[in-house]
Amino acid sequence: MDRGIKPLWRSFFRRLAEEGVTALCLPPRFKCKWDLPQCVAVEVLIERYRICRGERRGKPLGSWEAVALLAGADGERCDWFLARRCEEALRISYEPPLKPRILIDLSLWHEHTPGEKHELVEQILATLNAVRAVLWDGVLWITSVPAEFLQLLNLHARGLIHKMNITSGLPPLSAPVVLDPEGDCLFTEEVALGHDEFIIGGIVDKERVAKSGTKRLAELLGVEKRCRIELRGSRIGVPDRINKIAEIILKTLAGTPLEEAILSAQAKRDRVYRLMWEIQRRARRRPDGTLEITREALTEANWLGAPQGEVELALRKIRAVLV
Repeated sequence: MDRGIKPLWRSFFRRLAEEGVTALCLPPRFKCKWDLPQCVAVEVLIERYRICRGERRGKPLGSWEAVALLAGADGERCDWFLARRCEEALRISYEPPLKPRILIDLSLWHEHTPGEKHELVEQILATLNAVRAVLWDGVLWITSVPAEFLQLLNLHARGLIHKMNITSGLPPLSAPVVLDPEGDCLFTEEVALGHDEFIIGGIVDKERVAKSGTKRLAELLGVEKRCRIELRGSRIGVPDRINKIAEIILKTLAGTPLEEAILSAQAKRDRVYRLMWEIQRRARRRPDGTLEITREALTEANWLGAPQGEVELALRKIRAVLV
């Protein structure tokens, strides 16, 4: 069975068309981080905006609080539209998807330092953005949540309008897989498409060593299947931030080859570390301890597609020279 996902906006706008909506006028201040149709779909579903009917008034475009609905106005300009109040909001009989589910579990929250707790909240907010780029808030679960997390969430994102599922326990699970860098299972496209519940450990270990943290978390949750993400046989260069792991999962489910999904999620640090490793595998060590590598071997090592500045940085870090 095909469990791949498609962007949320496709089914959302298909439903709008069935409701007779052929065009939308957006407020001038409408901000969008992703594809514009996806932004509209998410903003309506989380109820930050409503779809409302307006009237021709022959006046300049004014400010409003809602996305405006124009039925039968396809191709027309919106500069005549004015809707200062949303007196008639469209009720859309649309049920957004609830799976696949991305779960970030905070069972090990108490082990984090204060700085790591703040970083963890930031990564969860970044994960929300990654989810919204393809689906919507309803597929993101934050579980085993302590009261302190809610306080920090309000501190980092005061007034955040969202529909994330934040719970003190776990929802009923069918056959989840835990993403664990030390897992005995290899995460592949087949594994991704064979599951619809993905658990990511809410763990940040920047100021301490969280030895086997994800394994311990999986045991607390009673989940046996733990899969690691590898890039051509190694975990070096695979992003470890929570939001990046979620991004890799979602892109893979959307049909992107796993390797391509990993490379697109890499930060500069990830590419440089992997490139250092690839260069060291192909370089020859001189008597003085420096490394030398041919230009041909360096080109082969940079299958990552790292830009020239990152290649030079990697060479400097491992004291390697071109010959």
